[in-house]
Amino acid sequence: MATDSRDVPGSRGIDPGEHRVFADVSRVAVLETVRAARSPVTVREIADRVGLHANTVRGHLAILAERGYVVSAAEERGRPGRPRLLYSAADVDDGSSRNYRLLAETLVAYLSELDTDHAAAAIAAGRRQGGRAVREAGPPDRVDADTAIRSVTALLDRAGFRPRRSAEGIDLHRCPFRELAENAPDIVCGVHLGMMRGALAELGAPVEAVRLRPFAEPDRCVAELRVAGGTAPPPSAEAAFSPSDPTPVRKPS
Repeated sequence: MATDSRDVPGSRGIDPGEHRVFADVSRVAVLETVRAARSPVTVREIADRVGLHANTVRGHLAILAERGYVVSAAEERGRPGRPRLLYSAADVDDGSSRNYRLLAETLVAYLSELDTDHAAAAIAAGRRQGGRAVREAGPPDRVDADTAIRSVTALLDRAGFRPRRSAEGIDLHRCPFRELAENAPDIVCGVHLGMMRGALAELGAPVEAVRLRPFAEPDRCVAELRVAGGTAPPPSAEAAFSPSDPTPVRKPS
């Protein structure tokens, strides 16, 4: 059963506008990409990293700029032509940072109270997002397993997961939502597993993401892959596994 936001500790005083800002997972990915950049970035650079169309990124940046999360400045250059806009994270006060984190925690807490299968709902939501990311990158051709795994690895890299292909499938060495994942792996990790499944399905690939193991090691999550039909995965992803939902998280000691 759903819970009233007043029942969630610390949920009072959140600006309703913040809910709209962070209700879209791709908008959160855009913000995290800008924050993680070591220098100001262009719309095209952001689009390439998150796997979205440039126009979609512009729309997200406009909302983030309106709410004060990013700032833009014209590129300085000594050649003719219209200068590009460069985006960087805004300097926000501690109150805004706490509000952002509190909002994310509140949304996860709310979803956790819904009378539904949390993991299944999260996987379904992530699947839609993963499929959309592939479609917005351009209509894909049918691909083989190796090409599909490389495509999904690139998608995860743009989203900030620092992925590496391994014998098990794909190792993720960074989670942009680590703190939330530690407390609600069924929701957060479920979304990430769904993104991989959606991307692979949209690519028409003969490979599937069967499970995501959160924190298999303190700095590594593992996405287990296998080729459809029970055949052996390509050399860079050599294991086959039984389907499973995300396992309970093991927090680093």
